[in-house]
Amino acid sequence: MAEIFQFPNPLSNSATNAHDLQTAAGPSGGSDMDNMLQARARIQKVLHELDRLTGELCQLVIEG
Repeated sequence: MAEIFQFPNPLSNSATNAHDLQTAAGPSGGSDMDNMLQARARIQKVLHELDRLTGELCQLVIEG
């Protein structure tokens, strides 16, 4: 199975700190944070799909 490594700042912490970062970075900081969160969500979706497919492949190998 694929192992998923957590980012240094979990999504929940990033989401709660998004307002602080947006305020510190100015108006353009918000879209950068949104882009990073969306990219992270897409990456996690791909990792979950890879994990699912790996599980199915392992099951097929076991069944022979």
